[in-house]
Amino acid sequence: MILKQPILIGIDWADAKHDFHLLCPDGDAQTGVFAQSPQAITDQLKTWRSNHPGAQFAVAIEASKGALINALLQFDDVVIYPVNPAALAYLRKSHRHGGGKSDPVDAKRIAEFLRERIDELRPLHQDSPLTRELARLSEDRRFAVDARADLANELTALIKQYYPVISGFAAAKPYASFLLSFLIEYPTLDQAQAAGEAKLRSYFHGLNMKRKADHLAKLIMDAKPLTTEEVTLRCSSKRAVMIAEQLKVLNKHIRSYEANIKELLPQHPQYAVAASLPGVAANTQARIIAAMGDGEGRYETAQSLQCASGIAPITEQSGKRKFVSARWACTKFLRQTFHEMAGLSVTKSRWAKAFYEDQKAKGKPANTAKRALAYKWQRILFRCW
Repeated sequence: MILKQPILIGIDWADAKHDFHLLCPDGDAQTGVFAQSPQAITDQLKTWRSNHPGAQFAVAIEASKGALINALLQFDDVVIYPVNPAALAYLRKSHRHGGGKSDPVDAKRIAEFLRERIDELRPLHQDSPLTRELARLSEDRRFAVDARADLANELTALIKQYYPVISGFAAAKPYASFLLSFLIEYPTLDQAQAAGEAKLRSYFHGLNMKRKADHLAKLIMDAKPLTTEEVTLRCSSKRAVMIAEQLKVLNKHIRSYEANIKELLPQHPQYAVAASLPGVAANTQARIIAAMGDGEGRYETAQSLQCASGIAPITEQSGKRKFVSARWACTKFLRQTFHEMAGLSVTKSRWAKAFYEDQKAKGKPANTAKRALAYKWQRILFRCW
């Protein structure tokens, strides 16, 4: 016998085990705990199936990704409802003003929240493998890029403290390959000068710096040391080599991510739309595809996209008091994607540039003007998708 209503399950997840609270349509409730392992999750689902043959299981959980989510997605009779932790925090406080909590009680609250709001909640939608791969590659690449930026800033500050002549290389980027290779080979000024001008010139030729080889070699040979204190030089140079080697590894893997993205992009059904956006290169195109999904279904309206990404402002009103503020409750990577896309479009689209300049002429800061432009672009993208 197939139940008309699904079995509702609230799960309070953790690293090693998960508490659950199960609600049947007739009002009966069951509670329990299962471990975070493939076998334990499969066994628990078998138990639910044997107790409720033919049922669909609606599972609410405070996450949209993770080990438990990955395991549950493989079962056709399980529908996952990601729940915003902030919403549950308010529900929890309404029951316990002092803030006390426990895992079994949290699982019960999640199940009750699902029972009351299931018509308003949206089940977790899994995109096609190609879209999911582009999304993961884009997000992981950006994580590596941010890590590289942090390390490059650290290296720049360190060089100024003991080896300032390196700053005179005027590299386009602080993580330029030739600069990192030179620093690893010659971590102190004494070592570089000991090699001699001819050898330095030859070394720069080997780094494909033929045009600047003479200038850089002479720059090194004419440089005066900032400090000759041995402890400072030994410790600083050791740390500089460590950071430079990390940056070389990050450079390698970022290039690999970008090559994978460029290879996969043209295979996506929505590639033509993403590629038509002005000023947007392959990496941002992949992020747009990941943000929008496979097509219809992820966002019901353009406004839902604008709110989910944090681009739409939020209005608060109480009595005569009313004000508009930025929407911070959103996925930061998603907001960043559209904000950057809007900024890039200004360089290639006359309409985008005119709108952006008009916003600035009204006294809006650059970031606010870009966010307003992103708001417009999202309406266009939603219609195109």
